[in-house]
Amino acid sequence: MLRISLIAAGLLSSGVAAGAEGIPIEPGLWEMTSTMHMPMLPQPQVNTVQECIEKSVISVDELQGEEMDPNCSFEMEQVDDKTMKWSFDCPVEGGGTSHGEWQATSHGDRVQGGGTISMNVQGQAMEMTMNWVGQRIGACP
Repeated sequence: MLRISLIAAGLLSSGVAAGAEGIPIEPGLWEMTSTMHMPMLPQPQVNTVQECIEKSVISVDELQGEEMDPNCSFEMEQVDDKTMKWSFDCPVEGGGTSHGEWQATSHGDRVQGGGTISMNVQGQAMEMTMNWVGQRIGACP
């Protein structure tokens, strides 16, 4: 879930300039909390995880990640000195489509972001929103 939050939502800078390749973050032990809202769930789903991040830039390539379905299309819409915005479109098993729009902003030792995923499966529409915040909490063990 942290990978999705950071990457799907993703990001950490020790003085590395960002540009078209990604946004900066400070390497170390990070704690990320994501909150997911879905209409069919009675309450938001909250998940907090910790992960050691060794890179100083979260790149565009990492957003696509190993988990991304090869049938998905991915588009980076903005990368500047601290913010990335991206979208994707994927087929859904059983016939249908999904569209996601995400954003992540880095403040070096803090990150925040969120997005939405809209799905249409066999004529049924569903939307999920997720917001997340992260903070560097120390050095990696």
